[in-house]
Amino acid sequence: MIDMSATLFVPRILALISALAVQVDAGGEAPQFDSGTSLLWMMFQTIFVLAFMCALAYVALRVLPRRAGGVSLSSMVQIVDRVPLDQRKSLYVVKVAGQWLLIGSSEAGLHLISELDPKVAEQEAELAVRERPTWGGVSAKARAAFADRLADLMKKKR
Repeated sequence: MIDMSATLFVPRILALISALAVQVDAGGEAPQFDSGTSLLWMMFQTIFVLAFMCALAYVALRVLPRRAGGVSLSSMVQIVDRVPLDQRKSLYVVKVAGQWLLIGSSEAGLHLISELDPKVAEQEAELAVRERPTWGGVSAKARAAFADRLADLMKKKR
């Protein structure tokens, strides 16, 4: 069954568009705003919507990822590191109530591989954090070496 209101709606829209086109052609100019206040009000609304969208993006990028993990900072369970082996398999180092565990995940589920020595695991985790590349992709150790080399070159030029 065909909806008659939809079939009558399309010709009305086309007639309205053609009437507007005839008005523009006859007058030579597009219709203008009645007053400057309506233009200012429209600009204010646009700026308000833009600010709202920026705030929404900030919340989506900054606040929600912290809560998305479902684990708060005061939780007893922390995922210290994850190493992907392929698309569906990963190794996790997990700290649970002072114990360090190496867990494998795959399509079959999670499997405990071994318990790690807490002292050694803590030292290795701290070392990994220090040597881990930062946002720019350069480790802290490499940045320090570059800064030292740059300082030496600057001293030689003087």
